[in-house]
Amino acid sequence: MLLSLPRAVAQWLFLLACNLVLFVLGLVVVAIALPFRVPGVSVSDGRPIVNLPRWAWLFGNDYDGMLGDKRGWWAANTPFGWAATSFGAMYTWAALRNPVDNTRRTSLFSCPVAECTITGYGQDEVKDSPGLGGWQFVIAKRGLRRWYGFYWVHQWSDTRAFVVRMGYKITKADQGGTEIIGMTTKVDLFKAI
Repeated sequence: MLLSLPRAVAQWLFLLACNLVLFVLGLVVVAIALPFRVPGVSVSDGRPIVNLPRWAWLFGNDYDGMLGDKRGWWAANTPFGWAATSFGAMYTWAALRNPVDNTRRTSLFSCPVAECTITGYGQDEVKDSPGLGGWQFVIAKRGLRRWYGFYWVHQWSDTRAFVVRMGYKITKADQGGTEIIGMTTKVDLFKAI
């Protein structure tokens, strides 16, 4: 594990730098592209969605579109009670809450776990849920390629936790999975769990 840490940190810093640049660019691209949104189909479940046009694909969301998640959570929890179809709600969803979401569909920003051998250190299961705190350092390997993920949850109370998630959102349980898993950089000092 110690030999992998410098490579993991370098990978996470590179991903963080890319995230920051794309996030700032997305603030502008999403604002320009939203008036030109187009109908589409969710790649996760085939339901109709509204998405950004092809020229802004990287900043779109092929899973949920611009109107929020399939559970309807976003529609019920938009800022200021905005309608999910309003420019403000769609902009917040695409540019702030799920920025540059389609990066997870590119090879640079995703891990093909079905093609990888996964090893990990720490707890077998870690989630930002009550009673599931702990840490994991996970490595997915395919040939010479490596994807690193770190997940740490320190529960403050029954409802709040300190959460750090760096790199690819892979876990030890993903061995044998079929999904393509994206990456994240998240530090939340007082996350609701």
